[in-house]
Amino acid sequence: MRKDNGRNGLHHNLAVIALALASGCTGVASLPKGGPADVGSSGTGNSGTAPNSGTGNSGMLPNSGTGSTGTLPNSGTGNTGTVPNSGSGGAPSIAVPGISVWDKVVPTTTLDSGRVVLRRLNNAEYDNTVRDLLGTMGHPSQDLMFAADNVNIEGFDTVGVILSYSDLLFAAQDAASDTLLAELLGRQKTDPLRMRVMLCEPTAATMATCAPMILKPFMTSAYRRPALDAEVTDLTALAMSLTTSSGDPIKGITGALKAVLLSPHFLFHVEVGNNAAAASKLSDYEVASRLSYFLWSTMPDPQLMAAAAATKLSPAGPDYASQITRLIADPTKFQNFITNYAGQALTLRDVKYVAPLDTLFTTFDAALGSSIVPETTNFFASMFKDSQPITALLTADFTFANDRLAKHYGITGVPAGQTTFTKVTLPATSNRMGLLTQESFLTVTSFPDRTSPVKRGNWILDQLLCDSQPPPPKDVPAFVPAVAKGATTRASLANHRLNPACGVCHNTIDPLGLAFENFDAIGAYRTMENGAAVDATGQLSGGRSFNGAKELSTLLAADPRFARCMVKQALTYAVGRSFESLEGRGYAAGLADPLAKANATWPDLLKTVATSDAFLTRRGEGP
Repeated sequence: MRKDNGRNGLHHNLAVIALALASGCTGVASLPKGGPADVGSSGTGNSGTAPNSGTGNSGMLPNSGTGSTGTLPNSGTGNTGTVPNSGSGGAPSIAVPGISVWDKVVPTTTLDSGRVVLRRLNNAEYDNTVRDLLGTMGHPSQDLMFAADNVNIEGFDTVGVILSYSDLLFAAQDAASDTLLAELLGRQKTDPLRMRVMLCEPTAATMATCAPMILKPFMTSAYRRPALDAEVTDLTALAMSLTTSSGDPIKGITGALKAVLLSPHFLFHVEVGNNAAAASKLSDYEVASRLSYFLWSTMPDPQLMAAAAATKLSPAGPDYASQITRLIADPTKFQNFITNYAGQALTLRDVKYVAPLDTLFTTFDAALGSSIVPETTNFFASMFKDSQPITALLTADFTFANDRLAKHYGITGVPAGQTTFTKVTLPATSNRMGLLTQESFLTVTSFPDRTSPVKRGNWILDQLLCDSQPPPPKDVPAFVPAVAKGATTRASLANHRLNPACGVCHNTIDPLGLAFENFDAIGAYRTMENGAAVDATGQLSGGRSFNGAKELSTLLAADPRFARCMVKQALTYAVGRSFESLEGRGYAAGLADPLAKANATWPDLLKTVATSDAFLTRRGEGP
């Protein structure tokens, strides 16, 4: 910690306070996704995941704020220093081999008993927030190498209980505040970005009047709610003290601004409410903040703050609905949702680990590799821009391609040499349709040297149906595909399933993954494997038969689990807690089933989540 942070070590005290507040967010590492693996190793092949580097300090969270700022809500750790409640509500759902957990779920509109613990801004939210607050263009979490955010078992880095906080992270944020403020205040006095914060230029003589003019609107924006007079008074006194000790008014105002950037009210999603066990309504400002971080991954803009100030957001009404529509329609900030949500829900963040063996896949080059994420990102964005049905994620007859990807897919409609991505309609005769025939899914779920029907089947169960199978027993032999001429992965898996301990899960997983055997490990279409014809037929429970990826995608789109899973994932990401319990799943199903029946669109899904009781309330810890 720097020694010149403030008179009498005030900034050090702020660090201690913030760390104490943060300690309720544990340093528990993320758990691996459930489900059997091809080779009994979770980090191999194209779909391996990076090690979790976000360790932190766990412990209890004091139920108090700083100075005169008022109390902060308790995080849910109690007074024992134990791992906080996950907020899932009720007993967690347990995966049973070969049985759908959704079979036990009763759809309901009654809110489950889960709750949200105090959670910090994740790295993406921090970067976006300081950019919008200060106008600076850096990415502090990357530039200063913040520890990676933990990801919970459901795959999202927005879940409060898993977002660890450590002294290392606070030190990085301390350094970031120095860099950000130096960049801002180092600009010319007439620079619009500087003037946006520096509403006056303080001197030693005018600090008492100028500092509040700067600090009150800045604190209101940073804290995402009106700054209290006592808070402004405290930091004005700090600015005056630092000015006196340094003889430099800029150092004085810099110290006060830095105190804001290191405040728990800036670094955390603070929702006060009451401490009753029953769900209580969020305030207008808390709703504005939740909505903005859900759809934009950043702080509310002036228009949303004005709506909160006019009490037009809580309870939800037409003004709130119009704000949801506005945020989804914003072409720039809504891209944060596309990037962060699709990066996790569709595992696009794992594309960086794709590394096919160049000795086997000679056509896979850097240009093709760099096309994987943009295709799916543009495709997912079109779900909202064009108000596509929820089912279109799996059944759309279009994709987005540049020249390199179009040649790989064997499709026309993209000019030769075009590097940008354009919407391309797939003919009825195409072997591709929707997300599951795109490179992102096909490559992430493959090994460097071959396809993996097990990984592909597990991905569908995890990401599209929220119906994971349990991990395999420790003594189950690893699956090793046959390599003899004419041997196929399908035949090898059939032999693997002869072991009852293997078959109990693989009978559910394998049919899903084998539907995509017409696509090799780099997503190229094929009709032969190892000299034998590919068989992509299969059957789902209830006797539903299919032949190939397109027919299976159609069946999955109509499966009730699909819409339920899409809502459950969006709820988890938006609210910041788990809905994994049977009670939580029932609530997700209660929201999803009417959407599926109405063939609702992706914007409809987000609006349903944003107007749900789970989104608009918080639950305390009272008896």
